[in-house]
Amino acid sequence: MIKMQLKNPAVLALLLPAALLAMAVLLDLMMLAGWLNVMPTVYTREAFVVVGLLLSLPIVYRQRWASDRNVMRGLRSLFLLVGVIFTALLITNLDIFSIQSRMVNESSLYANSGAYLYILAWTLLAIVFVLVGIGTLRNLMFIKQQRYTARNFHLLIFFLLLYAVINFRNFENFSARFSFVFNNNAVSGIALFILINLILLNSFRVSWLNYLNQKQKLTCFFGGLVLVPLQWLLFVRFHQINPAALFSPVLGKFVDMGMLLLAIYLSVAFVALMALLPSARLFDRKTRQIASLHHLSRALSSEFDFKKLVSVVVNLACEVTEADCGWLELFDGRTEKLRLVSSHPVFSSDPADRDAEGEDALTRRLLAQREPLLINDVTKSPYAAELSFWKSDLFSLVAVPLTAPEKVLGFLFVCKRLEYGFEQEDASILRAFGEQVVVAIENVRLVESSLEKERLEQELRIAQEAQRKLLPRVMPRSDEFEIYARCLTANEVGGDYYDFFSLARDRVGVVVGDVSGKGASAAFYMAELKGIMEALARHELSPKRLLALANETLYSNIQRDIFITVVYGILDPIQRSFTFCRAGHTPVLLLRRNSDRVLVKEPGGIGLALDRSGLFTDTLEESRLTLAAGDLLLLYTDGAIEARNEAGEEFGEQRLYEAVKHCQQMEARDCIDCLMHEIEMHTGSASAFDDLTLVAIKMK
Repeated sequence: MIKMQLKNPAVLALLLPAALLAMAVLLDLMMLAGWLNVMPTVYTREAFVVVGLLLSLPIVYRQRWASDRNVMRGLRSLFLLVGVIFTALLITNLDIFSIQSRMVNESSLYANSGAYLYILAWTLLAIVFVLVGIGTLRNLMFIKQQRYTARNFHLLIFFLLLYAVINFRNFENFSARFSFVFNNNAVSGIALFILINLILLNSFRVSWLNYLNQKQKLTCFFGGLVLVPLQWLLFVRFHQINPAALFSPVLGKFVDMGMLLLAIYLSVAFVALMALLPSARLFDRKTRQIASLHHLSRALSSEFDFKKLVSVVVNLACEVTEADCGWLELFDGRTEKLRLVSSHPVFSSDPADRDAEGEDALTRRLLAQREPLLINDVTKSPYAAELSFWKSDLFSLVAVPLTAPEKVLGFLFVCKRLEYGFEQEDASILRAFGEQVVVAIENVRLVESSLEKERLEQELRIAQEAQRKLLPRVMPRSDEFEIYARCLTANEVGGDYYDFFSLARDRVGVVVGDVSGKGASAAFYMAELKGIMEALARHELSPKRLLALANETLYSNIQRDIFITVVYGILDPIQRSFTFCRAGHTPVLLLRRNSDRVLVKEPGGIGLALDRSGLFTDTLEESRLTLAAGDLLLLYTDGAIEARNEAGEEFGEQRLYEAVKHCQQMEARDCIDCLMHEIEMHTGSASAFDDLTLVAIKMK
């Protein structure tokens, strides 16, 4: 079943015409039953039909089967509608002729209930077809509309309705229902004349054809070979045996002229399409050229990776000229020799290896004239002899020098395996490419030269100093416990974080976090996490509640590919307990005073900013540890166990557990020093793989 895409107000607006048509059908059924006289009830019934037709115009103005983005969908829908109507007409043609031959006046319409219902069904099908068809044409006409497009279409609809309504009183003369002018009525003739001219005027609104690509135009051409004849056959047959005219003279005229409008518009569009077909390939090529130039401009203005830049240049050059292959050669700033920097497809051998003095004729020609060179037969050109030996399947070529104000940076080549494969326009397009490529290459080189290593390192050291200031300078002090922490970053700045918060009743909040990733971006989110934790810690919240609120805040202010693992706990010296939650972080390690076994405490929880629904809160578990004098707690980030030596071997959890056992009799600071020493002994001279943070809590 075909569904019209209508806005809600339009759908509601269709309820009223449907109700009016139902009233007309109800009156017909009462006349069929003999309860009402045919005259003058038929006038009331026809009035319902006329008003219902007027109120059904939202079908024309609201449906969206064809638009500037869905032209082909609208044409397919129209093709389907015509096919359905034509098939139904073929199947029931004799029945309509038989019924029409028995209709001599309006009363005969109500002589047989079976014939009436048959005509009613055909009338509904025909009127919906015409309304939807005109609506589809309207959307096509309004693509790239001009100043008077809307006015002309509104006039067309007005006179189409006027011409139909003029036939309101034509009940008795059935033959007039199947002709254009009836009863020698001058008003009808004038209305018909104006209507035909408006149909022709609106039929020339076929500018949407210009925006179809070659494949779409060919599809429309072959579809038009079927659609246009079918629509004309529909018009002729409906003009002869119009079932809507048997049901209502007004609807009959409306369907009749609607069919004519569809036939004329499709015919004009088909003729215009045939005129455009020879240039369809050229239009597609122009479109590709414009799109490629736009793509190139956008890439050149935003791409500062040299390898990606030259790859984009060669690919787009081949695309816009429809070349089989292409390559880009640039002069090396140190050796002054041409160097192949990119090719499409990738070449197995290098055609460059020519120095700046230009030993080959092609380079000498390009350096001397600094103009594009078009060679349509490489085998016969004195300039391309070397290329014909290097690649024997290349027969036509365009070469463009990349000319800066003071020097030639290199050359851009495209080739085809056909003789005379390029036109002078291709050379002009590549010249435009070359001008933009020169600017882009100069910009990339300028950026590369400006990003000096020493300056970059200095800026990163400044960032590192700023990050250090975010970490606590003084460790919490108490007669009941001792805390010490240390943080090392893999880069000059990192994403590891730890902090302490003073809470009521001498309690201390302890947090250790790790932002995914490394470098400046991780440090930025670390600073954001610090602000959130400081703000929430003041409210004396439980670890689970605090992390739940932190997750809600971070989820709305962080990139979706970033997450943060955190362990937050509250150390209570009076209760001698540590209550904590672990949001996807590494476990908390506990070493009892007189035990040689490290306890791994790992309650459930997922990282911050991974989920904003109840999943985070549901999976987050709160754990409470009872501590005694001499017990040692260790909080750490994954950099401690992922520290690698030169062979790529990680420090690992087992080594960390063994190192923690050695800290049993140590103070917190000595414990951290011992662990750091063990990790450094493992990594040796290998550079740090990840940020590393250790926090030790020793009960007194």
